[in-house]
Amino acid sequence: AQVVYFLSNLKCPSFSRRIDLETLKTYPNYDYLADIQEILLEMDESSASEILVLLGEELITSCCTGIIERAFRCLGTELQEFLGSLDGVYDVLKFQEDDDSSDTGFVCAGDGELIFTSERPVIAWLLLGSLKALTRILFNVQVNIKIEPVEGDNRRYRYLFSLAKDGHAREMRVVSKSVEGPVQRSNSTNASDLTMNSSTFCKAFPWHFIMNEDLELVQLGRGFSKLYKPYMAEFGCHATTYFDFKRPKGLTLKFRDIVRRTCTPFLIALKSPPDVQEFTAKGLEIKGQMVHCPESNSLLFMGSPFLDGLDGLTCNGLFISDIPLHDATREVILVGEQARAQDGLRRRMDKLKSSIEEANAAVTKERK
Repeated sequence: AQVVYFLSNLKCPSFSRRIDLETLKTYPNYDYLADIQEILLEMDESSASEILVLLGEELITSCCTGIIERAFRCLGTELQEFLGSLDGVYDVLKFQEDDDSSDTGFVCAGDGELIFTSERPVIAWLLLGSLKALTRILFNVQVNIKIEPVEGDNRRYRYLFSLAKDGHAREMRVVSKSVEGPVQRSNSTNASDLTMNSSTFCKAFPWHFIMNEDLELVQLGRGFSKLYKPYMAEFGCHATTYFDFKRPKGLTLKFRDIVRRTCTPFLIALKSPPDVQEFTAKGLEIKGQMVHCPESNSLLFMGSPFLDGLDGLTCNGLFISDIPLHDATREVILVGEQARAQDGLRRRMDKLKSSIEEANAAVTKERK
């Protein structure tokens, strides 16, 4: 309804005449965007793109309130972080809808650069308007966004962000309060200042690995080392020998491409080493995130097993002790086991109660 009203105010009555509000109420999942795209084909490109940009801005302006606005704000405290989170969020939504056939996706390619893939150009222009409105609402900045096709692929579009001349952040009143306490030192970026040695790090974070530019594993956490160290002398240290990168979808296993997806959640499945028939942890999924370490030009993966209970742990040859104390996965598993035990106890108590009631009924019957 909001779309019809907005388009009617754009001096484009053909949009609103194409379908009325009663039809939209009857068919809530009607693809109104397809009608818009069909009419735009009859217009010149500049006018069509301008309408789509305005429509994208209007959609966000009218819908980005309440819980939706809070959800958007959770994606990042600044624009670059927000752009880097889009791919992960869309990946989760696509997984929930069981829609793995779509090639649509987001890639934050660098500072102020977003690459969007879609087979429908109309969506690319809608996204431009939506991004302009989101940066204004969420981060209080006015930006200029330039859209251009990616050379060699007509399904990919590059969005380049630049701050508008009058796009400085609006001043916000902040009331500061003096808080007495210890003075905190700023974090050092010098690797030599890290007081934790590699042995302690591997013990504290058992499900991590570090790989170089050639995707060769140079360090493994204790969990990975326990599974793969005996085979590395024979089969090498290349990451693809031992790990299957399941998410993000469409990831090219090249160092620079992985660096571009560092803000995206990664899901890695363990592979059986070559010629190894019995490997208990085969298929075990590890969920985590990649971190680019510029001081050594390497990639650090930090994750934890993606499990639904204790059975998922033991069937892969692992134990609860293989998950560190600081990892919330341990609490998730323990709470799940506690709930399962309580459910089993409740069923046994119900069964015992039923048997007692039957015995009482039998005694009462005999007395009569």
